[in-house]
Amino acid sequence: MKAKIDDRIKEEYETKMKGTFKIYLGDELYAKGKNKWTRYFASSIVEFVVSRSACETYSEPHTAGLSRTYTARAGNDTSTPTSPDMADLVSKIDINPDAANRVIFKSDDYTKYRVRFKFSWNPGTIPAQIIGEFGVYLYLTDDSWSSPAENPSFRSMIRDPSYAYDIIPIGGGATRLASRIASADGDFDPIYYDSSEALILEWYVTIKF
Repeated sequence: MKAKIDDRIKEEYETKMKGTFKIYLGDELYAKGKNKWTRYFASSIVEFVVSRSACETYSEPHTAGLSRTYTARAGNDTSTPTSPDMADLVSKIDINPDAANRVIFKSDDYTKYRVRFKFSWNPGTIPAQIIGEFGVYLYLTDDSWSSPAENPSFRSMIRDPSYAYDIIPIGGGATRLASRIASADGDFDPIYYDSSEALILEWYVTIKF
């Protein structure tokens, strides 16, 4: 009887978080699949749950979300598998996307939530070369705390000149690698990019329960 109850609880209450991607060359879908997270992304989610924020000027709290800064990069490496401790791409092509945007979705029954990031490099932006990896970068923690940390307080205060208050983000917030998509992991075949068409990366995070 207990086994049946445990199975029912697992089936009814299990929450799943999944990261996926799509790569386009121009209008053609080149590859799609699952991405791999880094420690910085996982740590940031945990810290965000336990952190509290404050500001100097207004009584209402403010916080810095994971997309306070966000971007993506392509890279050349085709032989290095992804590991959770990776801080950057192995061989990064340090060229900004020409366009980046975010869209959020939710299901009618409130059991599925999704965010889509879309990063686009126009034809000619990235010179012709082999592309074997992609990275998505968000505003993430430095993951410097020791485990276990009881009642942690992450208060890396920064001044945002565009606002009249201090933003208190997650601990040690900076733009860091959140996930890597790599040909070395079998995510996609290396791209022999000739720079004649747009290179587009769509990156998704889905939470379902």
